[in-house]
Amino acid sequence: MRVSRTRRLAAATAAAALVAGAAWAATSASAATATTPARATAAAVQRASAGGLTPDQHRRADQLISIFENSTTELQYGYAENINDGRGVTAGRAGFTTNDGDALKVVRAYTAVSPDNPLARFIPELERLAAAGSGDTSGLPESDYVAAWKQAAQDAAFRQVQDDQVDQRYFTPAMNQADQLGLTTALARAELYDASIQHGNGSEYDALPALISRTNAKVGPPSGAGESTWLNAFFDVRVDDLTNPANSSTADEWRKSVDRVECLRRIAATGNYNLDGPLSVTAFGSGYTID
Repeated sequence: MRVSRTRRLAAATAAAALVAGAAWAATSASAATATTPARATAAAVQRASAGGLTPDQHRRADQLISIFENSTTELQYGYAENINDGRGVTAGRAGFTTNDGDALKVVRAYTAVSPDNPLARFIPELERLAAAGSGDTSGLPESDYVAAWKQAAQDAAFRQVQDDQVDQRYFTPAMNQADQLGLTTALARAELYDASIQHGNGSEYDALPALISRTNAKVGPPSGAGESTWLNAFFDVRVDDLTNPANSSTADEWRKSVDRVECLRRIAATGNYNLDGPLSVTAFGSGYTID
């Protein structure tokens, strides 16, 4: 299961700081054009992009997740750091980790299209770490791996591999879940996408399918409860899971990450279920604007 790092205040970008004081200045403007779930449902008929989102809605969802992951609306393909959460080095736009095969899959896919790349030499050690579930980075060694990841991120092919891996392993499974639930609003789909990135899509208690099951048990499916009611209940279930995860190794980081859920709940409160832009949000005390 992929486990997200917490947004770190020290990583906030200068661009974020420029808009921090005006985080909610545009809220009233957003509310003026707010769309109810019913209106968003009608708009869903016009969607042409994969996953039931328009290209702009998909981009805004990616940028929201980038805010939660890296404190910037720009996807951070070259990010690489050991955040000391027991999962080794966390790297790339979706925080691919070295202890669980996450990063290994990315590097293998990159090597398949570009054999002579700076990360290929780490595959044997990544395989060992994945097999052992080890967060040890001394055998890479860590500094060499981090430098190689940053170097590889200059290659458009590597960035495309990261995009493909995110789509295959997080976006598509989340959109399949959204389809099964009958979710039609961009905001609800974006929330499942973000949960897929942070919680994973496995069979664990903390994973997205389990969060959905607990939400259905709480209020019933969206078809009966109504999409906005169901989504608010999902927010509650996810916050409870972040606060009290079954996986104790994630507990400290996850408890600090609750505002990524509350950020999306604040968007819902404005009525912008279509994720229309410009979108002004606050997350972890900083403000951001997404076109």
